[in-house]
Amino acid sequence: MPKTATTRVRSIAAAATLAGGACVLAFWIMYFASSAALGHGDPTVHAFEGAFLVADAVFAVLLVASGIALLRRRPVGPFLLVAAAAMSLYLALLDLTFYSRQGLYAADPGSMLELVVNALCLGGGLLGLRCGWTLWTARTA
Repeated sequence: MPKTATTRVRSIAAAATLAGGACVLAFWIMYFASSAALGHGDPTVHAFEGAFLVADAVFAVLLVASGIALLRRRPVGPFLLVAAAAMSLYLALLDLTFYSRQGLYAADPGSMLELVVNALCLGGGLLGLRCGWTLWTARTA
């Protein structure tokens, strides 16, 4: 792959991971700051979302570490990117499974925001895997 294309992929992935890390942080700030939103009204949803704190913290650290490593052109950048992408896919699939099995997407129009977040996590995870592979193969070619 030409160097300019690899540089573009690296820049896009770095920006996306840093933005993703900021979004995870923003979610948890809103979660703890607002007792009326983000599942606090339903004890089942509240318990489910509350169980993600540690996993989301690790996810956010991986996102930010990946973004910084990619910007600094560190060899560990693509590895961290793939780790964050895999976590993104896994956490999104857990959310999708829970919300769909509980019938929450259909029951609560407010849960459409959750569906959008899940779609972004799935799309971001797939894009992260693709970018990580592109950067890894360009490095080893």
